Amino acid sequence: MAAEIVHIEFKSANFARTTEFYARLFDWRTDQNANASYMKLSGEGAPSAGWVRADLVQAPGPITYLAVDDLPAKLQEVERAGGRVLVPSLPFAGGGEVGLFADPDGNILGLWHRKGAGAATTVTPTAAKVAPAAKPAGKATAKTATPGKATVAAKEPAKEPAKKPAKKK
Repeated sequence: MAAEIVHIEFKSANFARTTEFYARLFDWRTDQNANASYMKLSGEGAPSAGWVRADLVQAPGPITYLAVDDLPAKLQEVERAGGRVLVPSLPFAGGGEVGLFADPDGNILGLWHRKGAGAATTVTPTAAKVAPAAKPAGKATAKTATPGKATVAAKEPAKEPAKKPAKKK
């Protein structure tokens, strides 16, 4: 069965401007999250889509998310087919996990696996900050990714516990 596109994310440098633009053109409505990092397309019949604050995203274009039954197995297939895994697993509030990869042309796509029974039809993944995808050989590029150096905004690095001051004797 063909993988279903379940969500698409764009970047926005100015949520107010983005909201006004799409409302004027398509009568779209949006809802912003509490920390102003994500804005979801809302309303009856709206597809699962949203905008991530541009300073949190390094992807060169929109990220399309596809539903998969087995995230680790599909990411292995991505690598065998010539793609590059950028983020192997990132949990999100909807009760599942996403992974991000770059195809051989540098396009970034997301894979979404829902925890529990069956795949869902919509998803709002946690905004992920990924290293730019490597460009195909022979094409000039201003930025290139360091393999294995994808960064994820939603995951904080492990912090060492604070050291207790030495007791005076």
